[in-house]
Amino acid sequence: MIAGMVSSLIAWPVDSGIFCRNSAHDCLFLIAIGTLSIVNYAAQLGFYSDDWALLASMTLHGSQSFIDIFTEIVRAHDHEIRPFQFLELAALYKLFGLDPLGYHLINSAVLIFDIVLFYLLVRALDQPRFLALSVCLVLMLVPSYSTDRFWIAASAANLSMCFFLLSLHAHLRALRHRRGFFAWDALAVLGVLASGFCYEVFLPLFLLITASLFILQLIAKWPRSAGGGSVVQTVLHQGAIAAAVASILVVKALWAPRVPPNLELVGLAFWTGSAILKAGVTNYGYHLLLLPSTTWRVLGYYADPNMVITAGTIGFAVWIRLHTLPDPLIGSAATLRTKMWAYLGCGVALFVAGYSLFPIQPAENGPNNRAAIAGAIGFAVSIIGGLGILSSFVPRMRRKAVLGTAVAIFCMSGALIIGVVGNFWIESFRMQKEILSDIQDHIPVIPVGHSLILDGVCPYNGPAPIFNATWDLTGALALVYRHHGIEANIMTQWTTIEQNGLASPTNAGSMIYPFGNVYVYHFGRKASYALTDPQSAQTYFNQISTDLVERCPPDDDGNGVDVLNGLLGKLRGVLGKPRDSETRLVPD
Repeated sequence: MIAGMVSSLIAWPVDSGIFCRNSAHDCLFLIAIGTLSIVNYAAQLGFYSDDWALLASMTLHGSQSFIDIFTEIVRAHDHEIRPFQFLELAALYKLFGLDPLGYHLINSAVLIFDIVLFYLLVRALDQPRFLALSVCLVLMLVPSYSTDRFWIAASAANLSMCFFLLSLHAHLRALRHRRGFFAWDALAVLGVLASGFCYEVFLPLFLLITASLFILQLIAKWPRSAGGGSVVQTVLHQGAIAAAVASILVVKALWAPRVPPNLELVGLAFWTGSAILKAGVTNYGYHLLLLPSTTWRVLGYYADPNMVITAGTIGFAVWIRLHTLPDPLIGSAATLRTKMWAYLGCGVALFVAGYSLFPIQPAENGPNNRAAIAGAIGFAVSIIGGLGILSSFVPRMRRKAVLGTAVAIFCMSGALIIGVVGNFWIESFRMQKEILSDIQDHIPVIPVGHSLILDGVCPYNGPAPIFNATWDLTGALALVYRHHGIEANIMTQWTTIEQNGLASPTNAGSMIYPFGNVYVYHFGRKASYALTDPQSAQTYFNQISTDLVERCPPDDDGNGVDVLNGLLGKLRGVLGKPRDSETRLVPD
């Protein structure tokens, strides 16, 4: 059995003509579904959060050559050693400037191409079309990494996935064509380096896959593998990928500015384990078990007719396509159950690996779910495994209908939720443009060295950020006023009055905006106020900005406002605990 598993990795499918024709049809179907899933939002998206700071650095740099722009954003913004991410951003800027449409169309095309590459990889592993297409459709339409669709700064995750999959294709080619092994594996190593130096989340998947191949090859060669020769050969086959991953980790650990110099491995392991556990609850709880509840809420409160028609069309097309594919589920229930348990186990392992190196706080629909794309691969595989196990208990002639219908419903719900979340990002960009235009109309000039604090707005529009950090409004105002000499932030209930200025908390400590050089612009009142000392600031809080606590709905950092009745909100409702932001007080 093990030998058969390894041979399926090494050998191409038997009938390459039929394989290519069928795969081409399925790839065209995936492209059509992917295109349909973006039509309601892609053309109306804009720039958000980090995008503004990146655009300001590129636009206001003296030289506009590609090399100089790339060098400048790497110098100013690359805290994780991600040169391929900034190459992409510099190239997109040179192509499209300050027009967001081109950025988002390219990002959407890369994401769809990722799904096609993943399908071809699964088929190259000799998996049935029905299961391969089902996994890819779920991966395409699961909302767990929706931010990667809407946020240009997060598009590096999609590009990293592209390099990840191209590397695996090259590695499998190397294993199958022994005469050209070193040439193909060299390409695989280049793919590892490109993926890891673009975004880090796929590095653990490389290690998991190569370790699994290493073990499977040794088992397949047993008892010959008990000798040193087989082990050396297997190490040669898998070692280059592992060495490339290790080199990336070492480089980032030693020289990436964002990695703390006093990093404690025990603390990191604890935090990573906690993040994986929370990610499991978020994905398998919210994005799977609570999917009917979320879909119902979306239909009742947020979906418009275009979204419903698009999602319904996607669901119907998926159902028709799966229903008309050859049936791989008519064998014995025991055989199907064994295969589906393997899917489930592999999916969970990939899911855990996908969250093991980037222990960002998991999010349901907000900006922090940008790091969930690697774990989403395992999530999709495990979902099909779980649904396949359930379908094994129904009569064999109905298994395909049961599994196909479940996949179609999941895809329809996912497309609907993605469309609704996309609407929040669209509205957020509209609000940003209105705010910036309003500031410019009322404050024609902001001198170098001055600060502007924006009041009267909320940091989030649902899961989408408006202005919620020090760098986004600063970057946006730099573009509006054409210079880098402005410090800006948004007024929140955490803003406090200090002796020397207003203080706003950040992840790196409090940011102080000195009195005498700070303006507050109240968007609702269409008026600006100069704060010259603590007394004038206190007067402003007492007479003007009196609604800081009540103005905005409670939000979670990195997840935004829970508008879709997510798991976090449900748990708080059960436990009766207020959000942290609900316990804060206006500064006194």
